[in-house]
Amino acid sequence: MKLHANVCSQWEWTKLRQLLVIVLLGLGIVSTYGQTKTVSGIVKSESGGEPLVGATVKVKETNTGGITDIDGRYTIQANLGQTLIVSYIGYRTKEVKVERTTRIDILLQEDNEMLDEVVVVGYGTMKRSDLTGSVVSVTGDELKKSVVTSLDQALQGRAAGVQVTQNSGTPGGGISVSIRGINSLNGNEPLYVIDGVAISGNNTSNSSVLSSINPADIVSMEVLKDASATAIYGSRASNGVVLITTRQGEEGKTKVSYEGYYALQQLPKKLETLTLPEYAVYQNLRAATIGFGAREEFKDPSLLSRGTDWQNEIFRTAPMHNHQINISGGSKSMKYSLSGGYMQQDGIVFGSDFERFSFRVNMDNDINKWLTTGLRASVARTQQTNNVDGSGAIYNALNQLPEVPARNPDGSFGMQTENMYGTYFSNPLSDLIQNENYSRNTQVYVNAFADIKLWKGLVFRTEYAANFNYSNDYKFTPSYDYEHFKQQSSASRGAGNGSNWTLKTYFTYNNTFGKHSLSAMLGHEAQENKYESLSGSRTNFLFNSVHELDAGDATTAKANSSRGSSAIESYFGRLNYNYDDRYLLTATLRADGSSSFAKESRWGWFPSVALAWKVNNEAFLKDVEAINSLKLRLGWGVVGNQWAGSYAYGVTMASAASIWGTGFYAGNYPNRELKWEETNSFNVGLDLALFNNRIEFIADAYYKKTDNLLMQASLPTYVSGLIRAPWVNAGAMTNKGVEFTLNTHNIQTRDFTWTSGLTFSINHNEVTKLYSESSAISGINGSETLTYTMVGEPVGQFYGYKVIGMFKEEGDFYKKGADGNFLLDETGNRIQVAIPKDQTIGKSGIWVGDYIYEDRDNNGVIDEKDRTFLGNPAPKFTFGFNNYLSYKGFDLNIFLNGSVGNKAINLIRRTFTDPMRNSNLLKEATGIAQIAMHDPEVGDEVLSNVYVANADAAKVQRITTSSANDNNRISDRFVEDASYLRIKNISLGYTFPQKWLRRLQIDHLRLYVNIQNLCTITGYKGYDPEIGALNYNVLLRGVDDARYPSQRIYNPQIQISAESETKRSIFRKRDKTKRSKKGKHATLKKPKQKVCNDFCFGFIIS
Repeated sequence: MKLHANVCSQWEWTKLRQLLVIVLLGLGIVSTYGQTKTVSGIVKSESGGEPLVGATVKVKETNTGGITDIDGRYTIQANLGQTLIVSYIGYRTKEVKVERTTRIDILLQEDNEMLDEVVVVGYGTMKRSDLTGSVVSVTGDELKKSVVTSLDQALQGRAAGVQVTQNSGTPGGGISVSIRGINSLNGNEPLYVIDGVAISGNNTSNSSVLSSINPADIVSMEVLKDASATAIYGSRASNGVVLITTRQGEEGKTKVSYEGYYALQQLPKKLETLTLPEYAVYQNLRAATIGFGAREEFKDPSLLSRGTDWQNEIFRTAPMHNHQINISGGSKSMKYSLSGGYMQQDGIVFGSDFERFSFRVNMDNDINKWLTTGLRASVARTQQTNNVDGSGAIYNALNQLPEVPARNPDGSFGMQTENMYGTYFSNPLSDLIQNENYSRNTQVYVNAFADIKLWKGLVFRTEYAANFNYSNDYKFTPSYDYEHFKQQSSASRGAGNGSNWTLKTYFTYNNTFGKHSLSAMLGHEAQENKYESLSGSRTNFLFNSVHELDAGDATTAKANSSRGSSAIESYFGRLNYNYDDRYLLTATLRADGSSSFAKESRWGWFPSVALAWKVNNEAFLKDVEAINSLKLRLGWGVVGNQWAGSYAYGVTMASAASIWGTGFYAGNYPNRELKWEETNSFNVGLDLALFNNRIEFIADAYYKKTDNLLMQASLPTYVSGLIRAPWVNAGAMTNKGVEFTLNTHNIQTRDFTWTSGLTFSINHNEVTKLYSESSAISGINGSETLTYTMVGEPVGQFYGYKVIGMFKEEGDFYKKGADGNFLLDETGNRIQVAIPKDQTIGKSGIWVGDYIYEDRDNNGVIDEKDRTFLGNPAPKFTFGFNNYLSYKGFDLNIFLNGSVGNKAINLIRRTFTDPMRNSNLLKEATGIAQIAMHDPEVGDEVLSNVYVANADAAKVQRITTSSANDNNRISDRFVEDASYLRIKNISLGYTFPQKWLRRLQIDHLRLYVNIQNLCTITGYKGYDPEIGALNYNVLLRGVDDARYPSQRIYNPQIQISAESETKRSIFRKRDKTKRSKKGKHATLKKPKQKVCNDFCFGFIIS
C-alpha cells in the first residue's frame, strides 16, 4: 500500500513560508503548519528475515496508522521528530524516531515471553511470572508435532510430574494420566476442565473420556499439579487438574483454514510363536515324553511348510485420516471461531476402528462498556468398534494352531480337525470380522457466561456449564457349527444418557495501589449429575443376518435398567497479593458439600496458601544481566476426593424374582461414617531464566499425604454378587518426589536454530495406614491375586513366589552350604529343600525339570506364606527429551520419552510357555527341560538316574501330566523389567521460501514426513512395555493380559496455505475518517495483487 501527500522540499517550503507570512501579515492573519513527510519501508522478522504481513505501524500519540502489505511494506505520513510504533502479534513492539531519511526498515524481535505470558488457572487467568503454584503448559503447536487422536496422549513426556500410559492401543482406547503418583485407590485420573466444563477423567471402560474432543481445536493445556493451584477445585482435585482451552476468534479478517492428514499404522513388534515345523518337533517331543499323542503327519517336520502365522492374519496395516475446517475472525465487539472435524481410524487389529464427527463454536461479544458475553459449545458424534479388548482375540490368535488355515480354498473360515486332546479354538479372524461390538456416543459441551463490570476493577461473572452424553451399545455374536467348535448366537443392546450441569457465579476484583497489586475472587457453584441406562439381551437367534433383539428366543430375554444422581454445592474464594513485583501471596478456600456423604460428614473444607519471591527484582540482582528471572515458590494446600457411589452412605434397593413375585432387598451395605478423602500437599519450587532467556530451568519438590482413602470393602465369597460391599475409608498413603524441566536455546542465528527441552520426574509412593497394621488389599484379575498392597509398601506391587532355580539333578533336592557341601541334620542325613505342601519327590510329584521356589519362612514347605513382593509397576523415574533444529527451510524435530525401573507381569508368557498347553506356544517354549537317564536300564523313576540333559539351555519346565509343583504359578518368572526408551515422534520437513511462492498466490508450502513410535528400546518380551492399568484399576497396573498393542504411525504430509486479503472494509473506514478529519489520517491505497474476498485459505494434504 502507498500513502500520498503533496510535499515540498525544505528549501521551497522556506521560501513559500516567507511569502505567505508577508501576505498573511498584510491581511492580519497568521498561519503555521507542521513539517510533514512520507516515510516508507519494510517490516521484517529479525530471526528469519521474512516480511511480516499485517504488522501495525502507527504515529505515536495520533490516530495516524496503517498496516503492512503482503510484502511487509508500509507507507505513512509523519512529522519530523515524531515516533513510529510498530507492533505485530508474537513480536516485541518497537519504537522508531522519524529522522530526515524517508526510508526506515524495521526488524522486530520475537517475544517468546509474551506468547506464554498469560496462563489459565482455576476460575481465571494469571501472568506466568506471577504464578505461585506448580503449573505446566502444553501448547497446541506441540500437539501438532505428533499424531494424537486423544488429548491425554499429548501430555506424555512433555509435562514433568505427569505420567501417561496407554491402557489399550485400540482406536479411541483408554489412557491413564497420573499426576504426581497414585493419589487414591479409587479413581486416580485428573479432573479435566474444557472451556469451563468440568469432567472427571475416571472411567471403568477401556475408552478415553477425551476421545470426543478434537485435538485440532486445542490452543493450550495447563496442568495444575500442586494443591496451591488445584485447591480452588476442592473435592474434585485430589488427582490434579488439566485446564483445556480451545481456539477462539481474533479481531481482524475472516480466516478459513483447512488441515488434514493421511497416515498408515502398523504393529511395531510381533511375538515369536512356533512355526508348523517347530510345532511338529514340540508335539513329537511331548508325545515321546508322556507316551501318547504321536501324529503321523508330523513324523518328518522338515517336509512341512511354515503354516499359518495367526498374528499376520489378525494384524494389518491400517489407514487413518483426519480433516479439520475452521472459520474465525471478528471485530472489536464480536469475535467468533467455528470449526468442524472428521477423523476415521482403522485399528491395526481387524474388528477395531474409531470414527469422530465434531463441531465447535466459540463466540465473544462486547455488548457495551460494562457487559461482555461468551459462548463455548461443541458437539461430537463418535463410533468405536472394539472386538479385541475383552474378547480374547489376541489370545485366540496365539492359541490357534499353525496347521489350521485362516481361510479354506472356497473362502470359508478354516477350523481345527478332530484331535485326541478334545481342545478346540475358534478362528480368531472369523470372530473379529463376524462379531459385532460397537458403541455410538454423542457428547455435548456448553459453557455460556456473562461478565458485568460493576465498578473499576470489579467484575461479576455468571456462568452456566453443562455436559450431556447419549450412548448406545450394540453386541452380536453369530451362531456356527464347525463340527468340533460350536457357538450359540447372542445379542445385547444398551442405551444410556447422562447430564452434568454447573451454575457458577463469582466476583473478581483487581486493583493496584502504588507498589501493591491486589486480586480477589469470591463465588458460589452448584453442580448436579444425573444418569440412566437401559439394557436387554437374548440368545438363540433364528438368523445371523438379523441382529435385532426381537429375532432372538423370547424365553431367554433379559432386561435391566438403572438411574442415579449426585450433587455438589460449593463456596470458594481466592486472594492474590503482589508487593512491588517481588513478593507474591496466593490464598484460596473452598467448601464443598456432597450428596455422597451423610449430613454429619457432608461438607469438606479445602484451603491453600502459596508464597513466591521474585529474587531477580531485588536490588542486589538488578545489575546481574545473566539472570533474567529467578523466583522461589512455596505452597501448601488441601484437596479432596468424593469419588464414591451416589449416596454411598445410604442404602439402595435391589430386586429379585421369587415364587411370590418380585421382591426387594437392600442392594448394598450402608456406611454413615464415610468421610471425604483428603490430601495435604506441600510444594517448593524454583523458576530460573538465564542469558536472555536462552536457558529456562524449573524445579519442584513435593510431599503429599492422603488420608481416609476411599474404596469398596471386600466381602466374603458367599455373599459376593448378592449385595454390594460398603464404601469405607481404607487408610492413608504418601507421595513424594522431585521433577524438573530444562528448556534451552542452544544455537540461534539467522539461518540455524537448535532448541531442546528435557523433563524429568521421580515419585515414591508408600501406604502408611490400612484398616489395621496386618491388613492388606489384593489386586485380583479373575480369581488370581496379582498384586498386594500393605502398610510400608507402594500401592499395587506384584505378589507371588520367587524362583531360585530348577531341579536339574538329584543334588538340587538337598540344601548346600556356602562351601557347596550338603547340609546335614542331627542324624547325619541331608536336609531336603522345601517343596510344595503335601507333595513328595517322584516322577508324578516333584521331579527334575521342575522349578525351585524360595522358602521364605524356612518351614520346609512351599505355601502361600512364601509369597513376597516381586516388583513395582511404578517407574523409578520418567523423562522426555525434545530437540528442534532448523536450517533455512529445513526443520527436524525429534521427541523421545522413557520410563525406568517399572515392572510388568507378562501373562502372555505365562500362558504360552506352558509345555502342556494344547495350543500353539511362544518360541521360548522350545527351551523345555529335557529329562535324560544315566542308565536307561535303571529307568526314569529313580532320582539318582535322571537329570536335565539341556541344563544350560532349559528355560521352561519339563513336560509332565502332573501339576504337583504348579510350575506356572504367579512368580518372578513372569515379572519383567518394562523400562523403555522410545523415539516417540520424529519429523523432517522443508519449507519453501515465500519469494518462490508469491507469484503462485501461495503463502506457505511445506513438505514433511512424520513417524510416531519409530523405535522402542526395551528388554520387555511382550508387545509393548507401555501397559497402563487394566480397566483403569490402580491395583492392576502393569498387567499385560494380551493388551491391544500401540501402533507405529507413518504420516507423510504436504502442508500448503494460501493467504490473501483486501482489507477493503478497513480501507473504507479509514478513508471516511480522513474525509471527516483531514490531516489526521493517511490516504490508503489498495494492493495491486489479485485477491480473494477477505479470507485466507490453508490446508494440509497427505
